[in-house]
Amino acid sequence: QNKVCERELTMINDVYNLFLKVVETGSISKAANELFISQPALSQQLKKLEKEFNAKLFTRSNKGIELTKEGKIVYKYFTMFEECLDEMREEIEDAKNNSMKIKISAVSTICNYSLPCVVYHLKKHYPNVSVELNSRESSSVIEEELLRERCDIGFVTENINNNETLAGKKIFEEKIVLVASNILGSFPDSIKVKELSKYDLIRMSGENEVIKVVTKFINNFENYKFTYNLESVDAIKSCIINGYGMAFLPYSTIKKELYHKEVKIVDVEQVSITQNISMIKRNSHTGGVKRVISYMEKYIKKIIC
Repeated sequence: QNKVCERELTMINDVYNLFLKVVETGSISKAANELFISQPALSQQLKKLEKEFNAKLFTRSNKGIELTKEGKIVYKYFTMFEECLDEMREEIEDAKNNSMKIKISAVSTICNYSLPCVVYHLKKHYPNVSVELNSRESSSVIEEELLRERCDIGFVTENINNNETLAGKKIFEEKIVLVASNILGSFPDSIKVKELSKYDLIRMSGENEVIKVVTKFINNFENYKFTYNLESVDAIKSCIINGYGMAFLPYSTIKKELYHKEVKIVDVEQVSITQNISMIKRNSHTGGVKRVISYMEKYIKKIIC
C-alpha cells in the first residue's frame, strides 16, 4: 500500500510540475526543453490532464499558451498543492531534527507591531521552535486558515464563537486613537465628532479592521470622505507626519513616533475607542504545539503591555 501511495504522489508531483512549467514559460516547446522531455510527450501529458478534468485548460495564440477559465482554477489549486508539498517536506525535516514550527497568522497591525516582541520571548523559552509570522487582511481570513490547518494560532480583532473546532480567548484591549502631525500643519489637540469632516482623513485601503471598529463608535464613519487610501500603516504615518491629514490608528503602531514627538494624539470629545484582541486556536492541538500555545496564553499580555 505504501508503494502505491508513493507512485501516486510521484505521478501527481510530475503532472503539476509539467503543468506549472508550461504556465511559467507560456510555451509547450520551451517547457519541454527546460524539462528535458520531447514536445509530443509533454503535449500528451497535458491532453491526459484535460481528459482527467474534462475541461480545456489551454488556448494557443500568437502570444503562446494561455490559460482558460478552467485552467486558471487548476493553476490555483496546483499552486496550493506545491505549497503543501513544501510544507510537508519542512515538517518532515523538523521531525527529523527534533524541532517544531509554529505558524501564526494575525491582522496586520498586531502582526507588525505587537507580535515580533512576543516571538522573541517565545524563541528564548523554546529555542527549538521556529515561528512563521504572517500578516492577514481580516479576521475572517485567519479563521478560515485555522479551520483548514494552514496556521496554528490566530490573532484577530473580531469575536470568534467557540465551537467544537476553534476556541478563542481575549488577550488584551487596544486603544484606537486619532493621530495628527506634531510638526507640520495646524491640528487641534481636541476635536468634536462633527468636526472630523472638515479635515483630510487617511485610511488603509482594502478590508480595514480599524475602520470597522471606529464605525462602531462613530456613526457612518466608513462613509466619511477619505483623501488618501494607502496600503500600509507606515505609509499612513508618513503622510500624517508630513501634515497631509489625520488617521485613526492602534496606539501600538505609533509609540515610536510619539516618543520622537513626530505625531500627537487628538482627543475626540466623548469618544473612547478600543478593540478587543483575541487569540484563537484549534481544539485539536496536542503535544508540543499545545504547550507553546499555553505559554503564549499565559504570558502574552505581560509581554505586549
